[in-house]
Amino acid sequence: MVSSIQEKYRKSNKIFLALKVLSSALTIYFAARVLFISISGLVSSDTSTVFPNLLIFGMLFSLVLSNVVQLVEMLITKKKEYFILLLITTFFLLGVSTFLLWL
Repeated sequence: MVSSIQEKYRKSNKIFLALKVLSSALTIYFAARVLFISISGLVSSDTSTVFPNLLIFGMLFSLVLSNVVQLVEMLITKKKEYFILLLITTFFLLGVSTFLLWL
């Protein structure tokens, strides 16, 4: 696993790698917050004042940003493998996140 990370580090542009790491860290942060709020809501009968839809929106939007960074990197390096699939997935996640924000 470490060798695959080192190989990605050597092959990737450092700016894109930093942006992917930042957006992935934001995604993990929002996912952990949603999980924490969900578990605390199941354990106690108190209603939560935190808006879970905003946290889920933040998580999905961070995931969309990570995909956008990967799409831009694929365009710049002219790697076309899985480009269309990633583009469709990005638009789908963007649609779901805006729908959650609208609720």
